[in-house]
Amino acid sequence: MVIAFPIMVATLVAGNGIDVRSASDCPSSEAIQARLRPLLSGVGEADDTAWVEAAGSGPNGRSELHVRLVRPDASVVADRRLSLQGGCDEMADTVATVLAAWETPQASQPSQSIDLSAHAIPPTEPARATRRRTDLRLGASGGAGFVGGAAATGSLELLVGRAGSHAQGRAAVVGQTSRDRNLDPGSVVWRRTHASLGLGWKAAATSWGSFWQASADAGLLLGWLTASGQGFPANQREDVFEYGAGAALRGERSLGGWGLWLECRASFWARPERAVLSNSPSSTADLPRFEVVAALGISRLVIH
Repeated sequence: MVIAFPIMVATLVAGNGIDVRSASDCPSSEAIQARLRPLLSGVGEADDTAWVEAAGSGPNGRSELHVRLVRPDASVVADRRLSLQGGCDEMADTVATVLAAWETPQASQPSQSIDLSAHAIPPTEPARATRRRTDLRLGASGGAGFVGGAAATGSLELLVGRAGSHAQGRAAVVGQTSRDRNLDPGSVVWRRTHASLGLGWKAAATSWGSFWQASADAGLLLGWLTASGQGFPANQREDVFEYGAGAALRGERSLGGWGLWLECRASFWARPERAVLSNSPSSTADLPRFEVVAALGISRLVIH
């Protein structure tokens, strides 16, 4: 399956001090910059950066954009989600108007405002919608485990959280390829498959780009261990129920409704598991209770 990501457009042509960076070509950085320049003709140099990101589709065929204006010292001037309708040129006009309003000194005064009703939902409406809206993301990852021998791992996950909230829930199913441990004169081959259910905390976008964010999660693990002998006159197999806990740290790059992320995940299993040679009880092989996995994944916003 080929997934087409939006091409990051970052024009470095300053328009009265604002560097517009759009992750979409509708509206593009150039289109917004062209409309912004005459609006700021009377404003001094600011050297601010405006980040514009497509954030999915809203009701009645509207396009939703996340617009963020950041100062050179990393302080945030304003951060808003706009619900727009019309073509690319009309959306560029609206974004430029919003940025100009934020950039001018009058923008901080309540009596000075710009009516965007022809293109955007009034300011009070997104706030109410954000409190009600629930985001649902589906993701998949592939990686490698490094404790007790190398193994390939794969997972499918579901992330659920309120839009604008730091908290989110996570459910996942994880599988891995087999590893082996020496047990003369043969070996024991084992692998784990489990499900996890937990809670996470999603940090706000970092000050060096509104398309990056960090998150962490922790939760309960429920699964089973499959172990079998190999190289013995009579090989035996056993499946054992297991439970434990896991936690992870993740860094994610947002690309419109898609997310590309890298994580490090650790798991601890409560019960010790040991393989014993039936005709020689002193010959044993302990299976690791602690595991570390590094994984690269992709997710998609499916309900917003």
